[in-house]
Amino acid sequence: MTLNDEYGIRRPRLADTPDSVRFAVEELLGSSVVAEYPAEAGFTPSVASVVIGTDGSRLFAKAAPVGQGLGEAVEAGVALAVVADELGPRLVGSTSVEQWRVAAYEVVDGAPVTRWEAADQPKILAVVQRMRELMDPSPIAGTSPYAEAFLPLLGCWQALNRSADSELSRIAVEHVRGRPLPVDVAIPRLAELESRWLDVLAVGSALHHGDLRRDNVIRQPDGEFRIVDWTHLWTAPGWMDLVRLAPDLAACGLDPEHLLQQSSWQDTPAEDVNVALAGLSGRAWREGHLPELPGLPGLRRMQREQSLYTLRWLESRLGGTRRQ
Repeated sequence: MTLNDEYGIRRPRLADTPDSVRFAVEELLGSSVVAEYPAEAGFTPSVASVVIGTDGSRLFAKAAPVGQGLGEAVEAGVALAVVADELGPRLVGSTSVEQWRVAAYEVVDGAPVTRWEAADQPKILAVVQRMRELMDPSPIAGTSPYAEAFLPLLGCWQALNRSADSELSRIAVEHVRGRPLPVDVAIPRLAELESRWLDVLAVGSALHHGDLRRDNVIRQPDGEFRIVDWTHLWTAPGWMDLVRLAPDLAACGLDPEHLLQQSSWQDTPAEDVNVALAGLSGRAWREGHLPELPGLPGLRRMQREQSLYTLRWLESRLGGTRRQ
């Protein structure tokens, strides 16, 4: 089963774009497109397809119009392709067509990871280490702090805690007010951790992928991993990508604490990780209980899963504080 089957997501196709965009892809391909296979996973409504030419040549094409962050994400991927090096697919070329941004990459054979296995842990750790070597500190300019970019999505726990004087509390949470948490952690404790989000995370200087999970990791035929969907020019503490991967790992039965302690980030201050987990879990808890979005019927379910496993990891780190 693919993640598309699990969540019911369907990507748009290159065939649905303006003729000029299709012609641009064919120029990068060096041939007319005779077949198109949309990516099997992802939540972004932009074109992400393997295209086949008349001569059998292949490219992975990404295309989206500028606006709502879509075309901008394609542009960011182009800038990050060189930095990602062997961790990601090789960029073949890119272009702008009116309001559209187009990029073409080598096809990475394999398929998105559908389930993490215990045997994957050494390879995950190797990827994390390589990311640290390549991206900490960021080797490129033009980035912005992930903590600041994510700030408008945060504030759930402080709002539920009625901390009206907090910058992070101005967010609608009535749809989750009174809903019991699936863990033994007090909302005041979550709110206190969440309140330190900027202080802890804004100082990070490593390039941050920002969306590390199964559907963005390709398992190649040789078993090695390649990371795709580099779309954010963000900086964050180097350990943040591993922490953001945590709920995805835990959903498959892996222990994120074990991975963290086995990684090169094992000396990360415990409270810093707790702050990150509190912020991430609050966003996922609040958004996961909102109405479904048209065209993305599985997004809310994925967010609820993220909140559950992020909260569980945080609970295990705090030792349970609901009754304190």
